[in-house]
Amino acid sequence: MANPTGATLHRIAAYFTESLALWAVKLWPHIFSINPPKEILEASDDDDDATALRFLDQATPIPKFIHFTLNEKLMKAFEDKDKVHVIDLDIKQGLQWASLLQSLASRKKPPSHVRISGIGGSKSELHSTGARLASLADSLNLPFQFHPVVDQLEDVRLWMLHVKEEECVAVNCVLQLHKTLYDETGGVLRDLLGVIWSTSPAIVVIAEEEADHNNPHWEVRFVNSIKYYSAVFDALNASLPEDSLLRAKIEKMFARKIRNIVACNGAERTERHQKFTKWSRMMQDGRFHNKRMGDRERILSQVVLKMYSDVGYSVKTEGEGEALCLKYQQQPLYTISAWAPMDAAGSSIEPLQADC
Repeated sequence: MANPTGATLHRIAAYFTESLALWAVKLWPHIFSINPPKEILEASDDDDDATALRFLDQATPIPKFIHFTLNEKLMKAFEDKDKVHVIDLDIKQGLQWASLLQSLASRKKPPSHVRISGIGGSKSELHSTGARLASLADSLNLPFQFHPVVDQLEDVRLWMLHVKEEECVAVNCVLQLHKTLYDETGGVLRDLLGVIWSTSPAIVVIAEEEADHNNPHWEVRFVNSIKYYSAVFDALNASLPEDSLLRAKIEKMFARKIRNIVACNGAERTERHQKFTKWSRMMQDGRFHNKRMGDRERILSQVVLKMYSDVGYSVKTEGEGEALCLKYQQQPLYTISAWAPMDAAGSSIEPLQADC
């Protein structure tokens, strides 16, 4: 009876029911059979997700909280640096970088060299993103290079990133690290963190869903995901009417995540969200130390929330400034943090770049 276009409770129930049906068929294929919609059988279209992210940016503070606050941390790392290089582990349409380019161009002494290396699976999307960012940089009189890296995240190697000695490097990891956890040995994540460490970054910024959707017990994952996505759907309900096509597009993007958490397992399950406490341990194991979020980042995140009329959002500082967490009605949604490499003895190290 649940309707994915009805009231909020009906929408969340409809998508979880769909996911449970798929899970049941996988468990007992000789007993149950269903004819799922075409959109379930086929992989999600990158254009659909890109469109949904743009709509999410219009309707909620979620993308701006992540992008603007992390960009503030990047600008601090790039302060007085003449040659800067951002490595984006999943650039998509590059929504995050327009504001960073504008901030760099507005410096008293803008950098003489700005490079963005964008990783992604679609060559055409990467070239489109690069052309759009290059056009913006040109209008700002900012020297700019875009380096597309067409490959899967786990296959990226240091030589593909074209890091130069004189560049001050920053690595942007937004909602990507959890996708490496399908390898239960942790090898894929360790290898990726090793590649990141090898770039000698001045800073590594991370955003992840603040949730426990990688628990080994299916029942725990199921309960945790209901609690998490109910808050997400409530937040969308506060921002958009029931008949909004934008809302339906955004909810279908989250429905794909629900389906992956509930109905998939093994390497097929990529939405393996962890809480910040676990990410913190894994980053330290990967030879990174935390760079605390200061007053500038906290104040900016609160300014972002004021751009939206709904008062259900809040930002909480984790620990002694190790991270910032965006909440909706007390439900943690997304956590952002910043890191820098340590040497073999566990001490922080300066980037190897000559001009940094």
